[in-house]
Amino acid sequence: MALRTVELRPAVSADDAFLRRVFLDARRGEFPGIPVADLDPLLALQYRAHTAERRDRHPRAETSIILDGGEPAGTVTVDRDGPCAHLVDIAVRAERRGRGIASRVIADLVAADGHVTLSVWGLNFGARRLYERHGFSVVSEQFGYLLMATEVDG
Repeated sequence: MALRTVELRPAVSADDAFLRRVFLDARRGEFPGIPVADLDPLLALQYRAHTAERRDRHPRAETSIILDGGEPAGTVTVDRDGPCAHLVDIAVRAERRGRGIASRVIADLVAADGHVTLSVWGLNFGARRLYERHGFSVVSEQFGYLLMATEVDG
């Protein structure tokens, strides 16, 4: 069996619909039992707020499309405009989860940049376990969010 390749390519304006789908896909499970007719407008509002907030807080961040075997599988946004890389956001489409895609992207990011930080909702235990497997540990907590970072050799 051949190993599938996980690669990144810069997101372009033609990817906007895919970026929105990935966001909605990642958030849809946070609202079980809410009818689609009620959920879709809420998620659309959250997407607009998330996009604006990310642009304001990380104006130089770069968003990439994650390709799994050449097919778009998710997105990752990294801000390298500080003393270290900051993983702003990573999301993989539901049908592609559990294949090690996000893990591969995070491992490559840590290998390339060394010291990496991120913020994660403290109750998102799955994400926390993923990050801990890649050497992240909690640095601080504020308003339910954890700042996590990789260790720095020095």
